[in-house]
Amino acid sequence: MSTIITKIDKACKALYKIQGMEPEAIHLSIPSHPKNLKDVRCVMIDITAKAGLSKEDAGSIILAVDEACSNIIKHSYKNDYNQKIDLAVKLETRSLTISIIDEGLKIDINSIEARDINEIRPGGLGIYIIKQVMDTVEFSHTPDGKNKIEMMKKLTT
Repeated sequence: MSTIITKIDKACKALYKIQGMEPEAIHLSIPSHPKNLKDVRCVMIDITAKAGLSKEDAGSIILAVDEACSNIIKHSYKNDYNQKIDLAVKLETRSLTISIIDEGLKIDINSIEARDINEIRPGGLGIYIIKQVMDTVEFSHTPDGKNKIEMMKKLTT
């Protein structure tokens, strides 16, 4: 069993220990290779199931997280597969928050915007999808200069 899978199994098991306690964030660190995105999707499937989300809502959130990680690999790391992506997922009673941090090229926060959906061309819809799916999306830099995207989805009960 790979190290990544072992970490995911531990993260998923930790998620189920949250019941009745103050929620803790699940932390996951993956190499910046597209093949590892399936592992992130696995964790998100478990978390969205735990949150009781519909299949449609879960799929949309999983797509948003996948798009964010794909954008990091392509734009921040310029397809360098030897870097890392750190994720923190926090499931609370009324919200699901996902923070993703990378150490790639410093992004210009003011230049991040979704392209016009009516523009006909392949690709470039990641930011648009993320902003449509999630209730809040914030791009920032950590105090030590890393790129951070924080996405939050309100959960209805």
